[in-house]
Amino acid sequence: MELKKILEEFQDFLAPRLDTYEQAIYLYIFRHSCLIGLDEVVIGFKSARKRMACGIGEKGKPMSESTAYEKLQSLQSKGCIEILDSTREGRKIRLKLPAEIPGVILAKSPASNPPVLEEIDFFLPQNRQAILSRENDQCFYCLRKLNPQNYVIEHVVSRPEGNNSYKNVVAACRQCNNRKNDTPVEDFLRLLLREDFLSAEDHKQRMGALNDLRVGNLKPALDLNG
Repeated sequence: MELKKILEEFQDFLAPRLDTYEQAIYLYIFRHSCLIGLDEVVIGFKSARKRMACGIGEKGKPMSESTAYEKLQSLQSKGCIEILDSTREGRKIRLKLPAEIPGVILAKSPASNPPVLEEIDFFLPQNRQAILSRENDQCFYCLRKLNPQNYVIEHVVSRPEGNNSYKNVVAACRQCNNRKNDTPVEDFLRLLLREDFLSAEDHKQRMGALNDLRVGNLKPALDLNG
């Protein structure tokens, strides 16, 4: 018998379903049956009640005989015990362990797996802030300063070919979003360089960021366990 497991199951699952008297009687029966390897036990509650739960009612007094029998019936109705017989020596009882009582041990729900980052739709409104934060509040293309009110989520490769993964969406200013349209991103970055929206150094850095984006190095910070 796994005593530790039984006591844990009693305390965690069964005890919250029982009142104090019921817990005291259940543990007393357990002590005099299952704990010593007996399947059934005869207990005379007229005397046994005086050795359990003293002080629960009026301080220092054991439960009354009528209360003891009332709680026995209650334990039986809850499926915790079976009263097999009534003899001159007392009640013949079979106790059921917590795991043997239907509905007591609650099945633990399997831990849900956190979503895979690659499968998250970052075009959804609730996920867009993560992309803006990843871009450090700057337009991915021209590096213009952005805020939550003036940015859009832009597809690097336009739909339907492109998807909504973090590898294909960026935060952009509205001007770049409108001008780029279906233009290949490399061509658009060269256009920004020619028109002095980007310096040569900025253009080189943007091309490097584009490569990092495509290979999955620019991961947005998102709580996948929330």
